[in-house]
Amino acid sequence: MKPNQKSELVGEFCHSIFELRYKLRKMFQVKLKEAAINITIEIVEIMKILRDRDGLNQQELADMLFKDKSNLTYLIDNMVKAGLAIRKEDEADRRNKLVFLTNKAHQLKEQLAPMAIHCYLTLAEDIPDHDIKAGIQMLAKMNNSLAEFII
Repeated sequence: MKPNQKSELVGEFCHSIFELRYKLRKMFQVKLKEAAINITIEIVEIMKILRDRDGLNQQELADMLFKDKSNLTYLIDNMVKAGLAIRKEDEADRRNKLVFLTNKAHQLKEQLAPMAIHCYLTLAEDIPDHDIKAGIQMLAKMNNSLAEFII
């Protein structure tokens, strides 16, 4: 394959990833609305990370979500107002605030889990497991090829 052809193919692939992310977010928003859960997808993403690693600081969360710290501060402020998160001072570095999920957030996670499972299974309904695993490996290789450009 000529370099131009490969470049166009990769461009199309990347566009498909953006389209998939957009459609998946829309689907999840519909599920949230149907369940009368009034939170944003961004808050769901933060909750998902904190579910596994409660007590991260805002910069760590921002890095994991590929967001800038100021946007994340706004989202966490909203979570605190909604009673879904609390900030605690980091004993090792008082300048840092660590973010923890509240009991209310943990209860909400129980409602969100079946929705996420439904969305993911709908997305991959006709795709064999080995194709999904191959896709994960391919994306990992592509991400690794860009690692030197990310500081």
